[in-house]
Amino acid sequence: MYPPVFILGSPRSGTSLLSRIINSHSEIGVPFESLLYSSLYGWHHYYGDLSERSNRIRLVDDMLSLSQIRAWTPRPDRTRVLELYKRFDFHGAVEALIQAWLETQGKKRWGEKSPWHAYYWRVLLEGFPEARFIHIVRDGRDAAMSWKAARFGPRHYYALAHRWVDYLQTVDALRAERGDRLLEVQYEALLEQPEATVRTICTFLGVSFEPNMLSFYEQSTPYPTDARNDFNLTRPLMRQNKQKWKTGMTARQLRIFEAIAGGMLERFGYERGDPDARLTRYERLQMQYLEHPVSRFYGMLRNKQGYAEAIRLWGVRGRLWLTGKRSAKSLQVPHHPGVVS
Repeated sequence: MYPPVFILGSPRSGTSLLSRIINSHSEIGVPFESLLYSSLYGWHHYYGDLSERSNRIRLVDDMLSLSQIRAWTPRPDRTRVLELYKRFDFHGAVEALIQAWLETQGKKRWGEKSPWHAYYWRVLLEGFPEARFIHIVRDGRDAAMSWKAARFGPRHYYALAHRWVDYLQTVDALRAERGDRLLEVQYEALLEQPEATVRTICTFLGVSFEPNMLSFYEQSTPYPTDARNDFNLTRPLMRQNKQKWKTGMTARQLRIFEAIAGGMLERFGYERGDPDARLTRYERLQMQYLEHPVSRFYGMLRNKQGYAEAIRLWGVRGRLWLTGKRSAKSLQVPHHPGVVS
């Protein structure tokens, strides 16, 4: 059995790009993000004893009903997923689901890309002890600008900066405990030295470099992210797609972001635009309790797709809560991003 590959990175750091590059390898398949752990792992006890086929069927059906899985091309075949479900726990269901999709690709090793799964790295290692993790880091200011424009996520740089720092600190914990399983690459290095960077990734994964990995944009399989990101994935690497913050952020936005994340920017070698950036206590309170909530509210009103996805997920969770075999109070849910939500 080949060890799976988990692709990590804060939203808008290049995880979709990296997954498409790795998916272009003849031996490795990476479907569209699953969000299986962040969506259902905290509720998996409600399915009861998964050695019972009826419980396994409920779990598989709920996984297949998630919006992210419904977006896979092709969708995993339910019958085949159940046939491949050999290890009767939550991880076995995840593995069977991805293996069923992998078979349609004619490949032998699978990868998975869901940014928020970084918060479940301990759970992932429990389920897949031989797993490898690749973490892509991008200048937080560029990532924040792109994230802010997306249909999901925070709408204020105060929250965006906190989320970015919190994410990187979470990966720090993985590095400290299992650094031998983690490879960290920078988005800007991928743009500037694509072949050298991809060769490093291949060496880490124990596979040979294949030139067609850099022709990822020729893949015909759709990748159902947002329109802008999807369009970029159909083009060659855009080497100038960096330091957009220099013209795209106002002085106030830059000061806010760097007052919170400046130290983390410096740690990864990114120049600071405002070395003296500071926020008063009053400004922090104003942003946290007034500006961000308001911007988030208006952002939510525009995110119709997000509402549909949330309704579907909470429909599943609601049924589990009503019919589950264990009290919600007994659930142990891993830390989830929410420093400034």
